[in-house]
Amino acid sequence: MTVSVFPSEARYLSVIGNIRPEAGGQTRLTLLRHRLFLQHTGIDLPLVTYNPVPSYDAVRATLLADGRLLPQSRLLNLHEELRVIDTGVGTRRLPRVGDSSVDDVADGYAWRRRWYAGDIEVAWDYLRPDGSRYARTAPDDPIGLTYLIDRDENVVERWDGLGGLWRWWTEQLAGDAERVFLLSDSRFVAQELCQLDERFLVMHQMHNPHLSAGSRSWHSGVSATYRPSMDSIGRYGGLMSLTERQREDVARRYGRTSNLYVVPNPVETPPVPDTPPQRVTGRIVMTARLEQQKRLDRALSAFALVQTQVPGATLEIYGDGPQLAELKALATDLEVADAVTFHGFEPAARDAWWTADLGWLTSDFEGYPLSTLEGMARGCPVVAVDVKYGPREQVDETNGVLVPAGDVEAVAAETVALLHDRDRLERLREGARATALAHGHDRFLGDWARAVADAAERADRRVRIGDVRVEGVHVRGSVVTLDGTVQLDASRAPRPGDGPSLRWQAWSPDRDELVDLPLEVSAQGEDLYRVTGSVDLAEVLPGARQPRVRLEVTWENSAHHVRIADLDLAPGWRRLARRLTKMS
Repeated sequence: MTVSVFPSEARYLSVIGNIRPEAGGQTRLTLLRHRLFLQHTGIDLPLVTYNPVPSYDAVRATLLADGRLLPQSRLLNLHEELRVIDTGVGTRRLPRVGDSSVDDVADGYAWRRRWYAGDIEVAWDYLRPDGSRYARTAPDDPIGLTYLIDRDENVVERWDGLGGLWRWWTEQLAGDAERVFLLSDSRFVAQELCQLDERFLVMHQMHNPHLSAGSRSWHSGVSATYRPSMDSIGRYGGLMSLTERQREDVARRYGRTSNLYVVPNPVETPPVPDTPPQRVTGRIVMTARLEQQKRLDRALSAFALVQTQVPGATLEIYGDGPQLAELKALATDLEVADAVTFHGFEPAARDAWWTADLGWLTSDFEGYPLSTLEGMARGCPVVAVDVKYGPREQVDETNGVLVPAGDVEAVAAETVALLHDRDRLERLREGARATALAHGHDRFLGDWARAVADAAERADRRVRIGDVRVEGVHVRGSVVTLDGTVQLDASRAPRPGDGPSLRWQAWSPDRDELVDLPLEVSAQGEDLYRVTGSVDLAEVLPGARQPRVRLEVTWENSAHHVRIADLDLAPGWRRLARRLTKMS
């Protein structure tokens, strides 16, 4: 039984946009965390979903049947609840929309009415079983007028988007609890719920890299789907990374705030069966969605190379997705179709690793892959590519082989070497099990308990930095001098803590390092600081042609950056060529 201690007298909700039984690692982790909380902490952690559906009954039945929900689990849905709860009494009539409508019907129940003005869809009305409306939203868009409606079809509440409705229902679930922890797995839901009042602390779990494809350096572009969420870091009670490396990349880019935590994924490690399944020599297993991120095209190319040296090898792929036809065609083109099996989605796919010689991970990016941990839990070593984030933190010489990102030949070569060295392969099986056991529920729940307790303790020290004004910047050649003042515009919680931290830093787009520079800081008054420092960037970042300097202000959960200087230290002829290129 875990000794993890979570703050008492608090309410806990696991919030996510939707739950689909066939979904990948993000949903599987949400369900696993839910089970571990119920089994080992005594905390009731209902799963809260917000997507419009006629019913979640089939989802509940499927997840309960395969063990991903427990008999005592509660899976709640916004629309199921709104159909039956008392939404209050409205005072304004619901406005008329459209000139025609079409009903969405499920099992004889007209649950949604789509309104049209001519050929244009203008609104969706959601219906109770008696035909009355309980909500209206914009069609398939989180932005647009959203109404909560009583049984007499009067407007109880109106918001400029779905977020208002999500917040209203979350408040109903919270009741009169003085502290509510929202364990979030949806960045879209988290962005909306972090606007709730101060008794709510959103603990948002990241599941993938926030950085765009490419070099994925800390200063690389941010994924468009992650950008709004990352811009909301200061509003979260906690931003949960899966690895120290990702937290470090977040801290470098957005500021080393007090609400950044690390909680690696856990895995449920089953006991070794009394009669272990027979491993099939040369069988390679992968559990992955059939989509671009997983780069199964590279897996097939690597397998074609393996087959030339291990003719009896087979590749078993578990998962579904939009690339099935494309991948089958590629397997045919590579002349390996007879040795590759696409099994589709199977809830018990992880048990296929009991019979595998080894497993593969060939993705473009990851967060902290569950499939590799589940494979190791079944004594299966892994050959994985070294991408951000997770494989490097999981795979080492004791449990598998890590190869450079995207290196198909290395995947094949290391696989062939393992398949030809049975003694080494068997030794790695022991290390794989040990790795999985180190990712047990005690560590996972302990990480969560510490993060939640720390967020609660810091809750009344939260700060919001609105603006930072810097005066006294001088640039001469490669030398940047800061001799002036920094004025903060910040709002404080009742206990502002120890005050802000000011640092200035140098970096360059062509390298990964971030250098803290010497800076003298003295307080001159409320939120006014005198700062003094001077640096020769040619010495600090030798060889950098476009060094940059910024001032970073962090204060508890909030951070703000001010660009101090962008230099161009390239030779004169290169600067002229760059200007001519821009002009042309």
